[in-house]
Amino acid sequence: MCNVIVNKGNQKVVLVSEKGQVLLSLLQRNDLFIESPCGGRGTCGKCKVTILEGHENISYIDAVEKTYLSILEQKQGIRLACRVKVYGDIKIEINTKDQSKASVMIDGAIKTSIDSDYQRNVKKENIKLRIPSVSDQRSDVQRLEDGIGIDFKYIPKNVLSTLSEILRKSDYDISIAYSGDTLLGVEQGNTEKNNYGIALDIGTTTIAGYLININSGEQIDVYSSLNPQAAYGSDVISRCDFSIENSQGIKVLNQLILDEINSMIAYFVSNNGISRNNIYQLIVVGNTIMLHLLLALPVKNIALSPFIPVITKKYDTKAKQAGIAINPNGIISYLPCISGYVGADTVAAIVASEMYKTDDISLLIDIGTNGEIALGNRDKMICCSVAAGPAFEGAHIKNGVGGIEGAINKVYIDDDCRYQTIGGKQPIGVCGSGIVDGIAEMLDKGIIDNTGRIRSKEELEDKKGEKWIERIIQVDGKPAFLIERLEEQEIVLCQKDIREVQLAKSAIAAGINILINEMKIKLQDIKNVYLAGGFGNYIDHDNAVRIGIIPDPLKDRIIPIGNGAGVGAKIALLSHEHLMLTEELRRKIQYIELSSRMDFQEMFIDYISF
Repeated sequence: MCNVIVNKGNQKVVLVSEKGQVLLSLLQRNDLFIESPCGGRGTCGKCKVTILEGHENISYIDAVEKTYLSILEQKQGIRLACRVKVYGDIKIEINTKDQSKASVMIDGAIKTSIDSDYQRNVKKENIKLRIPSVSDQRSDVQRLEDGIGIDFKYIPKNVLSTLSEILRKSDYDISIAYSGDTLLGVEQGNTEKNNYGIALDIGTTTIAGYLININSGEQIDVYSSLNPQAAYGSDVISRCDFSIENSQGIKVLNQLILDEINSMIAYFVSNNGISRNNIYQLIVVGNTIMLHLLLALPVKNIALSPFIPVITKKYDTKAKQAGIAINPNGIISYLPCISGYVGADTVAAIVASEMYKTDDISLLIDIGTNGEIALGNRDKMICCSVAAGPAFEGAHIKNGVGGIEGAINKVYIDDDCRYQTIGGKQPIGVCGSGIVDGIAEMLDKGIIDNTGRIRSKEELEDKKGEKWIERIIQVDGKPAFLIERLEEQEIVLCQKDIREVQLAKSAIAAGINILINEMKIKLQDIKNVYLAGGFGNYIDHDNAVRIGIIPDPLKDRIIPIGNGAGVGAKIALLSHEHLMLTEELRRKIQYIELSSRMDFQEMFIDYISF
């Protein structure tokens, strides 16, 4: 056994490792998570650690590490944790970015009114029952049912066991919470105003939760965080692989997300002075794999052709069974998914956009860690999924980062290169919107040609008077554009980054075209283009069109809807009609699988160039 001393900021931890243990897995096993978008496969180059002592007690640097680490970094003792094996005592330092200050998209840019005319899923009412007598010997349950006018088909045992005491202590003045013919709770006195629910959007990268007063529809509080599962990969496939390759993988990923949800609930309870027993419903949306992992269901068959999930329809379970710390009889409702790669978050965004209600044909694009596209109107709706998200989330970009403080989110190239960062902090990398800006600006200045190739200084002889010409440098033997040079690193957009974006934008453009052909319409027939999610909300629309993410004729029809998935989840929480609508949409929306279609492959190649 070996000792691994870990310095992480002001924290110092001593871990015990078996000889030959991979350093990244040792850190993960001990809840010391570092950035590892590829899930430890050695394809992202971001799980960097500094070896302070014991260089002779670790495996030699290999060809994979040399690809991602500069000569200077190698001399400084920086290694990739996923490639290092531990054979003796070592001391390391983890240099982590402050993920606690992530810019999480929590707001919806559109408002859909849910008034009192809609039937709530959970109702809470104060009733005063007639006191028993010799001439009125109805049972406690019968008395309650007669008082509310409902024949309850399901009464939880814990409610039944306390009913008699509550009735008599309250002198038969009680409040009851119920959903349809299911009794959820009975309380003394008039507490009908204490009726809360939570709408929860679990993204691959981020989580957003909303505490709602179900009676009034008022949003009481909001909670946002990064998805802790990202420690095992930034994308759903990496997490699928982790769950397949590790016998306890699903359990680990499930517990991480459950702990985060329960932390959210604890925050809502303490921050607002409410009882968790008065939270009666939680509506959850997310992509299909996120919901499967929350349910601790296997995801192996989603990852492999023909991509079959365990379940796609709306599914309800009790909070106690789900391990979620609201009222134990509370209802956890998982909204329906369309397929293995178009999830409940897309269904919720469709509800929020109301594109299902009109004759106008609308296009919905949600570019998160995954890319989902839907097209249609009240008569017909089709959708598809494309592997486009990671590049725009910074996962496969050399200096890419998520939307956290210090991320470069705006880039301008005029006489020189200028930029903005989230929070105005010192730059630490480039996030999705900054990547799009940078590439669009490089195209306009001729730094990149239409094939996506970065030109060398020598090829740009006519630009010699421009200050930015000196920013074209060599990275890994190929031209790159230098955005900023810091003491500890260079922040660049390199040739590989451009290729990653080309693959992503080409997949989106081809997906849109396939749906248009399937609908037998023309591009001009699309009246609205709804952009959902943080990326769609923050990108410069002109630049998105410039690099080919969105077709030029649709530029003036773009409507950002912010966190459409979160808005849709709130609507489903407050309206039984809309909750049932999500299941209708699941049955109505046709999923188009692109992976085996030759026309998609051909279009994909056609759209590669800028």
